[in-house]
Amino acid sequence: MSSFDYDFDFSSDKSNRFVPFIIGFLMYSVTIALMSGIFTYNITSGWSDALNGRITIEFQSNVDGADETLTNRQKEEIIKVVKSTDGIKSIRKLQEDDILKILELWLSSTAIPDDFPFPTIFDVETEKDAKVDLLLLTDKLSKISQGVRIHDHANWYAPIVKISNGLFGFAIILSILIFATVCAAVIFITRKTLGVHLNTVKILQLIGANSSYIASQFKRYYFAVGCKSSIISISCSLFTIVGVSFLSSSEIFSMDTVKYMLVAIIIPLIATILVMTTSKNTVLFFLKKDEWIN
Repeated sequence: MSSFDYDFDFSSDKSNRFVPFIIGFLMYSVTIALMSGIFTYNITSGWSDALNGRITIEFQSNVDGADETLTNRQKEEIIKVVKSTDGIKSIRKLQEDDILKILELWLSSTAIPDDFPFPTIFDVETEKDAKVDLLLLTDKLSKISQGVRIHDHANWYAPIVKISNGLFGFAIILSILIFATVCAAVIFITRKTLGVHLNTVKILQLIGANSSYIASQFKRYYFAVGCKSSIISISCSLFTIVGVSFLSSSEIFSMDTVKYMLVAIIIPLIATILVMTTSKNTVLFFLKKDEWIN
């Protein structure tokens, strides 16, 4: 919008030229905080969904003092015992290729020798919310072969999920505080602008302009400010998303990236509405006070 659309010459206050950049940076800060929280939450949520209700049963390759692994008969007995346990849904023996894929996350495939003594591992799925007696199961399996170890994934991913939820909550709190900072900045700037244009305000009041009309002038002006700030915030956010996607070798137009782009657009929209509402209510508040200029 140009200056002749207003009864106030807002462009005369040179300090206001920095307002769109300040608010735009705050919008960008909120966007980054929320995207970081969502990213962390999505990762740990995926782990939780994949590992919840699963336990791993491991037998060392030479538990009986020999070079061979469990015999076929022992494997059959293990599967039978596990399936007969309350709360067990299914059991599957991992092949060496499956174990190799897991190890390759930490070790290079070339670092694993051909004669590597792979343990015998069973992937077990439990019923939802089932309480499996792992001590009793361990005791039963130890009678088949010594050295059995049962890993309950909930013991290690549960604390990670709690930390993730805490970080997501922190991102929400930080965003609220930044939004509060935006409101405080708009209140301060609007109060200052009212003082600069005191004579114009008095003239408008003398010719019959009510407070709502004057407030609508500020609301329109700060709508323009919010749009400029939104362009700055969205541009910085999109550059950030594309840059992170490029550095992480991810698809730029993947479903997750689209979600982050939506966040980058929605946050400035909310902030613009907040800026408009705050400026209008600030003007209405101070115009009700006789001493508002003092």
